[in-house]
Amino acid sequence: MVILQYILAIIGFSLIIIVHEFGHFLLAKAAGMHVFEFYMGFGPKVFSFKSKSGTEYGLKGIPVGGYVRIMGMDRNEIIQEGKENKSYQSKPFYKKFLTIFAGAGFNVVFAIILIAIFLSMGIYEPNTTIDYVQPDTPAEVHGFIIGDTVNAINGEKIQTWDEFADKTQDKPGEKVVYTIMRDGKEMTIEAVLDDIDGRGYLGIAPQSIKVTPGFIEVAKESFKMTGEILVSYVKLFGMLFSGQIPFDQARPVSPIGVVSIFQQSISMGIQNFVLFMALVSILIGFGNLLPILPLDGGNIVLLIVESIRKRPIPQRLLEAANYFGIFLMVALLIVGLVFDIISPFNLNNM
Repeated sequence: MVILQYILAIIGFSLIIIVHEFGHFLLAKAAGMHVFEFYMGFGPKVFSFKSKSGTEYGLKGIPVGGYVRIMGMDRNEIIQEGKENKSYQSKPFYKKFLTIFAGAGFNVVFAIILIAIFLSMGIYEPNTTIDYVQPDTPAEVHGFIIGDTVNAINGEKIQTWDEFADKTQDKPGEKVVYTIMRDGKEMTIEAVLDDIDGRGYLGIAPQSIKVTPGFIEVAKESFKMTGEILVSYVKLFGMLFSGQIPFDQARPVSPIGVVSIFQQSISMGIQNFVLFMALVSILIGFGNLLPILPLDGGNIVLLIVESIRKRPIPQRLLEAANYFGIFLMVALLIVGLVFDIISPFNLNNM
């Protein structure tokens, strides 16, 4: 079972990378650029075939991730005579920008689809039926029991847990009349609420039931959740670089650690795995937009600077920036690998 979970974890992680690379591939093709290779995996070649357009597709021996190679992305590349117009460097700014940005864009689109699948599998929502009564609270003192369903507060009808929470919290220290259903009979209970930090507190927890949203609601929530996740990532990165997050909570993770976390998410159920894939897809897309070469964000900065300067960045400076970026990423991977060995992430503790 665990072996199968790791296989699914590798497939899930690879799929996110392939989607990212497919974004670059598709926009490069649409922009009229020649794509030399589009491979799944790394290492020795397992099989390949070449299309009429000259693009080589294939699978490599280490089935993790993938890559795409576009003509002209390497500035030292010698372009075949007669094919200069199919080079990345020959294209206008907007086509080059969209080709680079497409990787992250496809990661976000993929996340929206995954979140839609997650929501379509059903989500748990709290209702107004009591599932727990906290000892030594107004709820216990005034006779609330598990199974009671709250239908109204001070005569005002409520239908959701959010309505219950809002109306209760608005009345700290007050006497409140709750209309409940118990064993098929309607009754009322008067309770004097506790005042906790200026909010009314009764002392109950709701029952949660699994509901399946409709198509329109799933579509709306998918975009909303994706937007909220993106905003939270922006805030987290800001907190990270400003030193507001301790290193042990924001340390890098190696590919081995990522696969391990994926495996843990699978062990929690396929629905959690789908949601986790969406979170990682957004994170990979967002992380690739950091302004560091050779990441997509670094290439976008390079593209903008050269468009403003109207001439290329000196090759020596470009190589230095690339070496620095590669050194930084390798260093982070090594640190991540060490921590993944001595102190691996455990989703159950998060």
